[in-house]
Parts: sequence; C-alpha cells; structure tokens
Amino acid sequence: MSLIEKIKLLFAVKGPVTKLANDVKKITTGWKTLGFWVTTLGSAISVATAVTGFIPVTTALIVSTTLTVAYNVLRAFQNAGVDGVTPVMQSTRFITTVVGIVSAGLLSLQTGGVNPQWITASISVLAAVGAAAQALGAQGAQPQPK
Repeated sequence: MSLIEKIKLLFAVKGPVTKLANDVKKITTGWKTLGFWVTTLGSAISVATAVTGFIPVTTALIVSTTLTVAYNVLRAFQNAGVDGVTPVMQSTRFITTVVGIVSAGLLSLQTGGVNPQWITASISVLAAVGAAAQALGAQGAQPQPK
C-alpha cells in the first residue's frame, strides 16, 4: 500500500470513527449523573441485604422499585425538550428499568420466592414508568440530523 493510499484510507475512516466517538459521548451522559449511581448502588445494596436476610425481601423490592422509578422520572424531565432523541437501548432510563426488573426476579429466585403479587406489581410499575419516562424524555425533542 502506497503512502497516498494510506492517507486516502485515513480520510475515509475519519468520518465513521468521528460519528462513533460522538455517539459514545452521548451515551455516557446518563451514567455520569449522581442519580444513576444512587439508583444503581441503592438497588444493589438493597438486593444484597435482602439476599443475606438482613432486611425483608419486600422491603428490598420496594426500595429498588422506588429508586428506579424516581430516577426514570427525574431523568425524563431532564431530557424533555432537549434536541435529539436517545435510542431506547442506549438510554440509562431503559438500562435502570431492565436492571430493576432483573433484580426483582433474582430476589424472587434467590430467596425461595416472594409473594407473586409483589413481583407482579413491581415489574408492572417499572415497565409502565420506564415506558412513560422514555416517551416523556423524547417529548418535544427534534431528531438529530444524520
């Protein structure tokens, strides 16, 4: 490969690499917030203390669900009206909702079962608030030009 071909290749790769770097910068904004870490660590601590028997499983379920709901609502209001819509799979609101649902399931499995009504209520609230937060976060936003 000649020097000129290498230079042409660098310019050809520059566009996609720059776009990828900009996309990664957008993804990282949500997990850098204090709310994300309070939610993540608070949920993890509540699940861990319930599994060890330190607190009741229902208390851990309530704490985890409440933290996730609060994070999703606050983050949705922060993102409402901001130009650009974060794709669902790259949104920290989506990530925290999935983690909340998985932790509810793990609590149920690890502790030998929880009242199914508690698990159903928790997962239903998380799914509804997660979907509403995603929609609210995209409300008024203009799609970014490609």
